[in-house]
Amino acid sequence: MYPLFESVCIENSQIKNADYHEARFRRSYIQRYKTHPTYGLFDGIHLTNLDNNLKYKLRIGYKQDGTRFSFSEYKNSIPTSLKLVRDDTISYNVKRNNRKKLNNLYNTRGEFDDVLIIKNGLVTDTSYANILFLDGKVIITPSTPLLEGTCRARLLDENKITETRVLESDLPDFDSFQLVNALNDFDSNRWVPIANIKRE
Repeated sequence: MYPLFESVCIENSQIKNADYHEARFRRSYIQRYKTHPTYGLFDGIHLTNLDNNLKYKLRIGYKQDGTRFSFSEYKNSIPTSLKLVRDDTISYNVKRNNRKKLNNLYNTRGEFDDVLIIKNGLVTDTSYANILFLDGKVIITPSTPLLEGTCRARLLDENKITETRVLESDLPDFDSFQLVNALNDFDSNRWVPIANIKRE
């Protein structure tokens, strides 16, 4: 059993956001096992026999004493319509295999591509990605994500986005949104109208 995992993007036979994945792995490992790992996330992984024209998802499962990994071809599938759902008890601050509560919320999406989760009145994440909002020329991400994504962390470090508290009631103030995660980086041409978020 490998209870924790990282999903990593491979493009042009290069690991994307490697330092951010390694840092999150170490934080999550310490949180779960109360000690520092004795191995690195990417130990034993060699990027051989990969097609440079394809995008791959590298899934690394890990436990206290080691990892296992697999490669699969990845084709972008980015939600463009979201249904608001509310759950004040949900928690997913480490990337773990047990996604039962997230999956249950996702299964309520109906005709929409994904759900946008509201916790205690605050905007968090969708079931698989962090969210960015465009307010004129300012790009904002909620300061209350369920999971601090690696792409989100890099964008913050590069000062490309700003972190702030976003209430559910703030949503109509934004022009558009987009979703980002390890496999789907920020794209200035990928904004979606805020009207594509259904508010009940």
